[in-house]
Amino acid sequence: MLSRLVKEHQDKQSRYKEQQERRRKEALASVHKLTKTMVDGINIGVETAYENQRKLDQESKKLLSRSAKYMKQTSQWLSLVEGLHNTLKGLGDLEQWAKAIEADMGAILETMERVHNKISE
Repeated sequence: MLSRLVKEHQDKQSRYKEQQERRRKEALASVHKLTKTMVDGINIGVETAYENQRKLDQESKKLLSRSAKYMKQTSQWLSLVEGLHNTLKGLGDLEQWAKAIEADMGAILETMERVHNKISE
Protein backbone atom coordinates (compact mmCIF):
# COMPACT_ATOMS: atom_id res chain seq x y z
CA MET A 1 0.00 0.00 0.00
CA LEU A 2 2.76 2.42 0.84
CA SER A 3 4.54 1.61 -2.35
CA ARG A 4 1.35 2.15 -4.28
CA LEU A 5 0.88 5.56 -2.58
CA VAL A 6 4.48 6.45 -3.39
CA LYS A 7 3.97 5.32 -6.99
CA GLU A 8 0.74 7.37 -7.27
CA HIS A 9 2.49 10.34 -5.78
CA GLN A 10 5.39 9.99 -8.22
CA ASP A 11 2.97 9.62 -11.15
CA LYS A 12 1.07 12.66 -9.97
CA GLN A 13 4.32 14.60 -9.61
CA SER A 14 5.42 13.48 -13.07
CA ARG A 15 2.11 14.57 -14.64
CA TYR A 16 2.29 17.84 -12.73
CA LYS A 17 5.85 18.45 -14.01
CA GLU A 18 4.80 17.61 -17.57
CA GLN A 19 1.82 19.93 -17.28
CA GLN A 20 4.04 22.69 -15.87
CA GLU A 21 6.58 22.16 -18.67
CA ARG A 22 3.82 22.29 -21.30
CA ARG A 23 2.43 25.49 -19.76
CA ARG A 24 5.92 27.00 -19.58
CA LYS A 25 6.47 26.21 -23.28
CA GLU A 26 3.07 27.67 -24.18
CA ALA A 27 3.83 30.79 -22.14
CA LEU A 28 7.24 31.14 -23.83
CA ALA A 29 5.64 30.68 -27.25
CA SER A 30 3.00 33.31 -26.40
CA VAL A 31 5.62 35.72 -25.11
CA HIS A 32 7.74 35.10 -28.22
CA LYS A 33 4.71 35.70 -30.47
CA LEU A 34 3.77 38.87 -28.58
CA THR A 35 7.34 40.15 -28.69
CA LYS A 36 7.61 39.42 -32.41
CA THR A 37 4.29 41.19 -33.07
CA MET A 38 5.38 44.22 -31.05
CA VAL A 39 8.81 44.38 -32.69
CA ASP A 40 7.23 44.02 -36.12
CA GLY A 41 4.85 46.87 -35.29
CA ILE A 42 7.71 49.03 -34.06
CA ASN A 43 9.82 48.12 -37.09
CA ILE A 44 7.02 49.18 -39.41
CA GLY A 45 6.87 52.54 -37.65
CA VAL A 46 10.64 52.89 -37.74
CA GLU A 47 10.72 51.88 -41.39
CA THR A 48 8.05 54.46 -42.22
CA ALA A 49 9.91 57.15 -40.30
CA TYR A 50 13.18 56.22 -42.03
CA GLU A 51 11.51 56.28 -45.46
CA ASN A 52 9.96 59.67 -44.71
CA GLN A 53 13.31 61.00 -43.53
CA ARG A 54 14.99 59.72 -46.70
CA LYS A 55 12.35 61.44 -48.85
CA LEU A 56 12.75 64.66 -46.87
CA ASP A 57 16.52 64.52 -47.38
CA GLN A 58 16.06 64.06 -51.14
CA GLU A 59 13.56 66.90 -51.37
CA SER A 60 15.80 69.10 -49.25
CA LYS A 61 18.74 68.47 -51.61
CA LYS A 62 16.55 69.28 -54.62
CA LEU A 63 15.35 72.46 -52.95
CA LEU A 64 18.90 73.48 -52.10
CA SER A 65 19.98 72.88 -55.70
CA ARG A 66 17.04 74.83 -57.09
CA SER A 67 17.65 77.67 -54.64
CA ALA A 68 21.29 77.93 -55.73
CA LYS A 69 20.21 77.95 -59.38
CA TYR A 70 17.60 80.62 -58.63
CA MET A 71 20.14 82.75 -56.76
CA LYS A 72 22.55 82.54 -59.71
CA GLN A 73 19.79 83.44 -62.16
CA THR A 74 18.65 86.33 -59.97
CA SER A 75 22.22 87.62 -59.79
CA GLN A 76 22.46 87.51 -63.59
CA TRP A 77 19.17 89.37 -63.93
CA LEU A 78 20.35 92.02 -61.47
CA SER A 79 23.54 92.49 -63.50
CA LEU A 80 21.49 92.90 -66.70
CA VAL A 81 19.12 95.39 -65.09
CA GLU A 82 22.02 97.38 -63.66
CA GLY A 83 23.66 97.46 -67.10
CA LEU A 84 20.39 98.63 -68.68
CA HIS A 85 20.02 101.29 -65.97
CA ASN A 86 23.54 102.58 -66.62
CA THR A 87 22.92 102.60 -70.37
CA LEU A 88 19.66 104.54 -69.94
CA LYS A 89 21.42 106.93 -67.60
CA GLY A 90 24.10 107.41 -70.24
CA LEU A 91 21.44 108.09 -72.88
CA GLY A 92 19.90 110.68 -70.58
CA ASP A 93 23.30 112.32 -70.22
CA LEU A 94 23.73 112.16 -74.01
CA GLU A 95 20.32 113.77 -74.49
CA GLN A 96 21.28 116.61 -72.12
CA TRP A 97 24.56 117.03 -73.99
CA ALA A 98 22.72 117.13 -77.33
CA LYS A 99 20.29 119.75 -75.98
CA ALA A 100 23.23 121.82 -74.72
CA ILE A 101 24.96 121.59 -78.13
CA GLU A 102 21.68 122.46 -79.88
CA ALA A 103 21.27 125.52 -77.64
CA ASP A 104 24.88 126.54 -78.26
CA MET A 105 24.43 126.05 -82.02
CA GLY A 106 21.24 128.14 -81.87
CA ALA A 107 23.15 130.91 -80.08
CA ILE A 108 25.98 130.72 -82.63
CA LEU A 109 23.47 130.79 -85.51
CA GLU A 110 21.70 133.79 -84.02
CA THR A 111 25.01 135.56 -83.55
CA MET A 112 26.07 134.78 -87.12
CA GLU A 113 22.71 136.04 -88.45
CA ARG A 114 23.16 139.30 -86.54
CA VAL A 115 26.66 139.66 -87.87
CA HIS A 116 25.44 138.88 -91.38
CA ASN A 117 22.59 141.39 -91.03
CA LYS A 118 24.98 144.07 -89.77
CA ILE A 119 27.32 143.43 -92.68
CA SER A 120 24.46 143.45 -95.16
CA GLU A 121 23.12 146.84 -93.97
